[in-house]
Amino acid sequence: MIVPSVAPCWSSGPTVGERLLLSAMRQWAALRSADELPNRLVAQALAFRSSQRVGGLFVAWMQSVEAALRRPIQVQCPDSGGASTDEQRLVVSCGLAGTATAVGQELLEPLLIDSQPVMVLARALNAALTVDGYPLPVRLRPAPIDHVLEQQTLH
Repeated sequence: MIVPSVAPCWSSGPTVGERLLLSAMRQWAALRSADELPNRLVAQALAFRSSQRVGGLFVAWMQSVEAALRRPIQVQCPDSGGASTDEQRLVVSCGLAGTATAVGQELLEPLLIDSQPVMVLARALNAALTVDGYPLPVRLRPAPIDHVLEQQTLH
């Protein structure tokens, strides 16, 4: 049996801050799908959990995302129920906004026409979440390397 020796880039699931962002994005998308304005409802929900500042910054961030979209955002992976690639790009880029803005912008390139305004707001949102006790991790992984497959013997 051949088993690749690939270490995961991180071992933990989403943090509370990341889950908060995912939940707000999904609520935003659900309200948009129902032809309702999500601004006030999502901001109120976030303000209840964190602060009015976070709620307002999230609304501004999502409006900036929507204004720069190349295509509609895929929300929640239909096969696994986990986070879609688009959701992951948005959440991870928000975590990167405070320390690696250029990397976050590259991450958003397939999704957005212009990611710079989105990253400016992501930095402010990240800082506000941190102040409220919901810091977002900086999820970086080293550049991919060619892995050598190891031969394992079954006994």
